[in-house]
Amino acid sequence: MIPQEYPETKLSKFVISYGSKNQSISLLPLACDSQQVSLKPFRDYSASLNLKLDHASRPLWVFPDGLIIVETFHVSSSAACEFLSTVAEPLSRPELIHEYQMTIFSLYAAVSLGISVNSIIETLNKFSKNEVPDVLVKAIISHCKSFGKLKIVLRDGRYFVEASNREELSYLLSDERIKLSRVYSGTSFQLNSGEKSLQGTSNDEFNVSEAPLLNPKDLAFKITEECQVSNNGSTSANIYSFEISGDKVDLVTMISFVDLHRPLLSEYDFRSDHRNPSLDITLKHTTQIRYYQEYALRMMFSNGRARSGIIVLPCGAGKTLTGITAACTMRKSILILTTSAVAVTQWRQQFEDYTNVDSRRLHCLTSGTKDSLGPASEAEILITTYTMMAFTGKRSASSAHIINQIQEREWGLLIFDEVQFAPAPAFRRINSIVKAHCKLGLTATLVREDDLIQDLQWLIGPKLYEANWMELQDRGYLARALCSEVWCPMTSEFFKEYLNCSHAKRRKLWVCNPNKLKVCEFLIRWHEQRGDKILVFSDSLFALISVAVALKRPFVCGSVDILERIKILQQFKQNPNFNTIFLSKVGDNAIDIPLANVVIQISFNFASRRQEAQRLGRILRPKPYSNWQKKSLSASIENTEDPVNETSYNAFFYSLLSKDTEEMQYADKRQQFIIDQGYSYRVLPINSFPLDNENLHFSELSAQIDLLNKIKASDDLLSDDEEDNVLTSGRTTQIDNMSTRYPKVITTKSSLAKLSGGDLEISIKAQNDQIISGALNARPTKLNRPVITLKQRSNKAKISDMHSMFRNFHKNKQT
Repeated sequence: MIPQEYPETKLSKFVISYGSKNQSISLLPLACDSQQVSLKPFRDYSASLNLKLDHASRPLWVFPDGLIIVETFHVSSSAACEFLSTVAEPLSRPELIHEYQMTIFSLYAAVSLGISVNSIIETLNKFSKNEVPDVLVKAIISHCKSFGKLKIVLRDGRYFVEASNREELSYLLSDERIKLSRVYSGTSFQLNSGEKSLQGTSNDEFNVSEAPLLNPKDLAFKITEECQVSNNGSTSANIYSFEISGDKVDLVTMISFVDLHRPLLSEYDFRSDHRNPSLDITLKHTTQIRYYQEYALRMMFSNGRARSGIIVLPCGAGKTLTGITAACTMRKSILILTTSAVAVTQWRQQFEDYTNVDSRRLHCLTSGTKDSLGPASEAEILITTYTMMAFTGKRSASSAHIINQIQEREWGLLIFDEVQFAPAPAFRRINSIVKAHCKLGLTATLVREDDLIQDLQWLIGPKLYEANWMELQDRGYLARALCSEVWCPMTSEFFKEYLNCSHAKRRKLWVCNPNKLKVCEFLIRWHEQRGDKILVFSDSLFALISVAVALKRPFVCGSVDILERIKILQQFKQNPNFNTIFLSKVGDNAIDIPLANVVIQISFNFASRRQEAQRLGRILRPKPYSNWQKKSLSASIENTEDPVNETSYNAFFYSLLSKDTEEMQYADKRQQFIIDQGYSYRVLPINSFPLDNENLHFSELSAQIDLLNKIKASDDLLSDDEEDNVLTSGRTTQIDNMSTRYPKVITTKSSLAKLSGGDLEISIKAQNDQIISGALNARPTKLNRPVITLKQRSNKAKISDMHSMFRNFHKNKQT
């Protein structure tokens, strides 16, 4: 590859030219995401691509560096995308063009599923418009020759390294450290350094057994015609193995992966495990899984064993049920790790709803619930959090006892909910605490803003399946979400202060921009009148509490007691007059609010793509059209001024941004993951909303000045956001009193009654161990919501100037 000058563009100084005579093999990346690709210079493929005569009848462009572009409007694109989902990583999947990148890890995942090298190359050539470049073919062969050849299996409490041919095992044993870790058949001890092999045994004598095959009767779900997956098990009639010492498993895995470039696939022969007790659990007859869940599970159990790996499903697509179905298939002791105590409660409830498991076999370990496990002779299900398992400080007696029980037991399945948190340094020790036969990672957003996401390939296993968000939306398994970005100019007083203050205060100013808060209040009122369920997200605790109290709506943050959190969420789900709650970042993950269909975001965690996708996911549960949509459907279809038909959407995502601030830059980066899934953001100017004569709280100049003064009086420390233990390192200070420490926002004790017009007294300077109460009381018993008046309009917000969604609403109200 030779960098050449590229004068035709101002965006990049160089372009990479492919097809150089010196380039003998393609340089595939280890892993990849869309942000890394966007940083690459332009690439010139003109010298390396040879079009086929029938190129018009094929859907793929295959490039020398492993980049693959799919024309989804082609008749055979569906089959091509299904193939690519197993051998490449999706980068961008909008409506007409999909972009994939073949990586070393994606090839590792493909080979681990039993796909041969010849099959990969032949299928690429079948769908490709151009001849598959020789450098890419050589790269595929070079990388795949060492993948999927070796497996580590835990059987009857003993660890075996298996392969379909003797040569791979002999190569592994060529390393002296692995050789010394071997336990020879017929012996109960391992050889020490310098000792010779026993008579009758040698390093090339291995155990021989028949290769396992998938028996559909062993699955906890029925195989449908829609999800017919070929058996990806070994094609060899026999498999060869040798035993290794249990305390050397981590060492052997590390040496194989890092030094010998032979990753060990982790598989569990659960059908032959007679040592560990079986769990009496099956799915209820009323429980039905969807086709994509079935496909993912077939990838996990395709060869009759449980294969460790990661399943990626969109938010709201049923990751929990997928994990539960895997547990019902294996029927061994199950340990589930999730992100919060609320999520623990939800997992337990899902087990009770979807399975017939005895509730006495379900145990929870949180700060408030410490269920002791039964004897090791009985299979159990334990649900806990990452922080509880990774805590290294002094525990209470009850917690320490349960942790000891966990360490003494062999677990059939270890489920990592929101697996993107698992690579955090503090959570890696969980693998050494829990002895698990099989590990399953579940997530919707397999992205991190660091490089640690790559470590999941050996911490958990390869990616087994990743669903297409747009495909599930089109088939009705996800809500149709409309994403909007609202640009709110700063008021003159706030912008003047913004230009002359510290970074900490600048962030509070762009978050608490009065124009942004006015739009937030208007959207809350407008969607509440429609009967929608609304979530307002704010990472800034200052803004969260100030706005929630001012608008008389309940809020949930880390310092709200767990019982009050559950009470608020239950009211939100069950009470038709309880339509809005304010959430901090504690609401980003693992909270089940299926009725929510509106998200308003006023503050966020800088450029986190994961958080943006998780917040959108809060409203992606499938839901029917509302009565309002049905009534206005015909009127909206007749409207030709706006190409977007709002009534075809049943979920709404608003990101409120302060113009001409750093917030705009962060928002652009945050949206990248969602855009790559096929979504798009429309931009709404502030004059799309009739704000002037609506009697909004933050329209009052006195309220704006009061808010500005409070920001000026606050400290300059970047402590306004509550600590996100799971996202960072998992540190916690009081593991048995799991109240997130409430940060200082204002240095003096004050009353928010003056700001809100209410009578709620709250101490802004909270103590480090204080539990905030009254979050639910912020909502009055009777909500005297100001009704949006339609008789008088501002000159700046004429009906004809509004966005069509609001224009249709006001026209209907007038008639």
